[in-house]
Amino acid sequence: MEARGPIPKRTKFTAPKIQEVLPSREALEAPGHGPPPSAHNQQPPPGAGEDEGSADRISNLPDTILGEIVSRLPTNQGARTQILAPRWRHIWSSAPLTIDCEGLPADNEVLAGIVSRTVSTHPPPCHRFCVPSCFLGDRASTVDKWLRTPALDNLQELEFWFKPYYRPQPLQHPPPSSMFRFSATLCVATIGNCNLPDSTVQGLHFPLLKQLGLELVSISECSLHSLIASCPAVECLLISHGFGFCCLRINSLTLRSFAVKNYRKGNDQLKELVVENAPCLQSLLHLDFDYGLHISVVSAPKLETLGCLSDGFYISKPDDLSRFVFGSTVIQGLRVDRLTTVVHAVKNLAVNMKILSLDTIIELMRCFPCLEKIYIEVKILHL
Repeated sequence: MEARGPIPKRTKFTAPKIQEVLPSREALEAPGHGPPPSAHNQQPPPGAGEDEGSADRISNLPDTILGEIVSRLPTNQGARTQILAPRWRHIWSSAPLTIDCEGLPADNEVLAGIVSRTVSTHPPPCHRFCVPSCFLGDRASTVDKWLRTPALDNLQELEFWFKPYYRPQPLQHPPPSSMFRFSATLCVATIGNCNLPDSTVQGLHFPLLKQLGLELVSISECSLHSLIASCPAVECLLISHGFGFCCLRINSLTLRSFAVKNYRKGNDQLKELVVENAPCLQSLLHLDFDYGLHISVVSAPKLETLGCLSDGFYISKPDDLSRFVFGSTVIQGLRVDRLTTVVHAVKNLAVNMKILSLDTIIELMRCFPCLEKIYIEVKILHL
């Protein structure tokens, strides 16, 4: 048997960093770099003349379809498609832009640099712009500059997200006025970590907005109602860690899903929710198990999903438990205090319990006789 030579080492492939893939302004302005060639003079893509078994079917797709595919990828993955092959080199720079900071470097300085370079070099349109809400406080002037760039004209999705931490408090200053220059085109908006004064909310109108999120926002009760009313097409509404209002009344002909969450009980946080008229509402979620909220449902004939009913893991006083009222039927925590009329529309119910009690579940099933699914989370106390 002949002796074999040394086995060659395998070459380790390392994916390039997002900073290395994004083109610089100089590169975009250099001769030869520009929009893709037009359809009449564009060379056939690689694999066009090959047999079906080895053809690259994805690369054979038209540029417009490839651009739509790339624009739906996370920002870091979309930018890296430029290194796949020469055929893909111009796709990301000519596709609709999506900036989503999820998955990008966590360092704020590096992240801000990536966003600045991208919005200043990438041509419009931009469909989605999602950055951390902390930039509204740390880099307010930079955010204002981003929002005013032509690349963001006719923006459809705008999100300033925040990560919850212990006892959060919203920033006291309002967001830049440039945030609302997209009001006529926005379909999705999440406003986070800021103060919305009455003067800012007054006169706003979002004719196409379908999803609205308010996270760690300080806003007066009057302005909150005005903001919701300014969204005649809204279907999904989220209010998380809201300050400055104690009562919210829902009157919407289009709203399908509503969720509310508060980190802790405070004098300037939501205490009462009244669903006065919501003919399309299908989902009503209270996401904070240990925060007592009084919810009254006056008219929501299509309400199918309800949650979360809880006996309060950290609540010792029964009066501090959440209360759901359907007409004259009252549910305090998990206890049905008064059962005069049953709720036939609800089919899905979420329950959070300290200790599993089948008697309690059966009592709730009497209140919601058309239930199809019950989601139960149990936290057993070890005394």
